[in-house]
Amino acid sequence: GVAGTSASCPVVAGVFARLNGLRLAAGKKVLGFLNPWIYMHASAFQDVKHGTNSDVGRFGFKAVKGWDAATGLGTPDFEKLSAAALATK
Repeated sequence: GVAGTSASCPVVAGVFARLNGLRLAAGKKVLGFLNPWIYMHASAFQDVKHGTNSDVGRFGFKAVKGWDAATGLGTPDFEKLSAAALATK
């Protein structure tokens, strides 16, 4: 099956492609290098606070409040991200 980054990377890439499409339709430039923008808008992600990515082994990372190695900032909230993307100059 498909799980983890194999599933999430294409989904998140699609989210940001749509955000750039909204910006272009509004006559704005694309977002460009995303890392600073993502961390400036961390509240536009649904924080995952419980769980682990240990699969079937004993090693892995636990989800905790805020950024963590298992879920990063969490799940993108498209409504909040689109509002932030359109509000960004």
